[in-house]
Order: sequence, then C-alpha cells, then structure tokens
Amino acid sequence: MRRSDKEIKDPQILHKILNQSEVCRIALCDGEEPYLVPMNFAYSENRLYLHSATRGRKIDILKENNNICFQMDIKTQMVRSENPCNWGMKYLSVIGSGKAHLIDDLQGKKEAMDIIMAKYSQESIESDEQLFEYSEQSLNKVLVIRVEVEEITGKKSGY
Repeated sequence: MRRSDKEIKDPQILHKILNQSEVCRIALCDGEEPYLVPMNFAYSENRLYLHSATRGRKIDILKENNNICFQMDIKTQMVRSENPCNWGMKYLSVIGSGKAHLIDDLQGKKEAMDIIMAKYSQESIESDEQLFEYSEQSLNKVLVIRVEVEEITGKKSGY
C-alpha cells in the first residue's frame, strides 16, 4: 500500500468493516474484460458468502475463472472544502481476493443462507435453534458463492 499511514492492520477493525458493510462489490475477469457486480453477502470464518441467481454472466465467468477480488466500505462521508482541490472522502474499506466456489447442494445452500440471513436480520445463529426456514423450491432458485479469502487489506481516510 502506497500510503502506509492509511493502512488498517487491526484484524478487529477489518472484521468490523466486513460485518457492517451492506454491499460487497466483486470483480471478475471475463477473458480480457473486467466485470464488476455489487452483491449481498456475509463474512464468516475467513469466507465470504454471496447470494446469487443460478444463471447469468457472473456464474458463467466463475465457472471459467474462479479468481475473485472484492471490496466493501463503511462510514463514507464527503469532506467539503472551500478549495475544490481539497475535497475528499472519509471512509473505512477493505479489498481482498480469493477463490470462489459455487454451492449448489441444498444443505450447503441452507447453511450459507443462514449466515447471510443472520447478518441482514441481525439474528444470532450460534445456538442449535433453527431461525430460518427455506422451502426446497426456494433453495433450488438460488446459488451461493463461497469465497475462500486468500488476501485482505484495509484502508482508512479521515478516521
């Protein structure tokens, strides 16, 4: 990272960003053409779980090349100045990379969807109690992408 003064090294802060961010942007490579998609996601045990339709360009790309880059941010805020060249942004962000794997079995989908649903509903899944129910028909209509995180860096500005 060029600006070491902006690097986030504290794992707790990195996890906070991963858990508080509502959108994950994933970058894929379709041959020589980049492809970027915003997605719903959850992070657990050094893995990202992404909710997806079962078909589409993103899935076609991942079947050919499962390398993935991702980015999320929180606390973004415009910083204004009287001098237009001094405008900027406050933010906390992470960028990472890893290998994507398509989860298409019903039990794997259910487990991943529980992690995603727990994040957005803010329900705890630590107990054995089943919080979420999915019909087989609903699970057949979704695909979950599990990303094994290989590298992650954090950056901050204004904090």
